[in-house]
Amino acid sequence: MPAAEHDLGEVARLYQRYGFFVLRRCQLILRQRSAAEDALHDVFVRVLRHEELHADLERPLAWLYRIADSVCFDAIRRGKVRAVAAGSMDDVTGVHPAVALEERSAALAVIGELDERDQRICVMAFVDGLTQGEIAAELELSRVTVNKRVQSIRDRARHVLATPRAENSA
Repeated sequence: MPAAEHDLGEVARLYQRYGFFVLRRCQLILRQRSAAEDALHDVFVRVLRHEELHADLERPLAWLYRIADSVCFDAIRRGKVRAVAAGSMDDVTGVHPAVALEERSAALAVIGELDERDQRICVMAFVDGLTQGEIAAELELSRVTVNKRVQSIRDRARHVLATPRAENSA
């Protein structure tokens, strides 16, 4: 179905109901308000272009988050977002109770160094607070693979924390 034929009212309802949450997620990943606002716009452009927009999506926020993650990862890969040192952004969005703020900040500082699969794992583990079993089920990977990837991301993040700030922001 061409984008022009989508029910714009349904897209507007999705934006009204979930736009704030999608913006927060983009801010968490991109760590810059202006980049997050651009990403939010791109998310809903993709929603408009989506071939099958269903009013009865089972989990609309999870679907929008997957689109937002993809948009944010694309922005990072294309260099549209300048790296922000760990701990240098005021955290106004809260943190999942299972993830320490410092650990999440460090993991997000290395997200640009990761491949797409590891970026998804990073967000699921350090932003969403999903267990390794939940991540494995969502990404259809073995739990052992997820465990290794999370540990690798955690090791990189620890290195960021251990490196003096002047080196991180250079």
